[in-house]
Amino acid sequence: MTKKSKDLEISSHLESEIRSGKYPVGARLPTEDELCKSFEASRYSVRQALGSMVGLGLISRHKRSGSFVISTSRVSQLIQSVASIQQLLNYPSETIRETLGTQFITANHELAAVLQCAPGDTWFHIKAIRHPKNSKTPICQTDIYILPQFAGVIKHKKHAQIPIADQIFEMYGETADTTQIDIVATNVDSATGETLKVKKNSPALTVYRRYANAKGKVFEVGVGVHPAERYTYSFNFKRDS
Repeated sequence: MTKKSKDLEISSHLESEIRSGKYPVGARLPTEDELCKSFEASRYSVRQALGSMVGLGLISRHKRSGSFVISTSRVSQLIQSVASIQQLLNYPSETIRETLGTQFITANHELAAVLQCAPGDTWFHIKAIRHPKNSKTPICQTDIYILPQFAGVIKHKKHAQIPIADQIFEMYGETADTTQIDIVATNVDSATGETLKVKKNSPALTVYRRYANAKGKVFEVGVGVHPAERYTYSFNFKRDS
């Protein structure tokens, strides 16, 4: 039996046991040594099998503590393919933004650094999750901060469908003259982990988007936290002739 088929045998068997309830969400899978013995497989094959299950969104792996079940069904990974500036700024149309809550907040020193404002400034905060149209499994938690005079965007008739910056333009005439995007490797905190249904400190890709007007004033900041196994940015560039 080849390594490839052994990998598939192991991952398929474990996935079946997860679906049957033998290993519910939160359960720890057998150790690598136990799996090697059980399947008469090499450590390489076991690690390849477990790695593929991470990619499917079924388990998470933690050094020294083992592999844990995080879902009983496969999670489709969103691959955002970027071939234009507009695609870079916005999420694909096959996803939905679902608002969890809104409130006016006062920026502390830590948040002020993210929003590039002065501590004590007031902002309007929209907390949301984003998920594929055909799934309720969240691929992202998005915290959107806008200047308080634009809070009325929550009444926009397409508030859940189109980018907030477009809503601000349509309702108030404010245009995003420049947009700064930072992509950072991070870890999920406890509260975000509960929202995204992943373990605390699991790896994530955090995307910061800052929209500024022609005078350089930042009027919207979006902070999107994506579980590492559920999201990929794919850039496609063509050389100028």
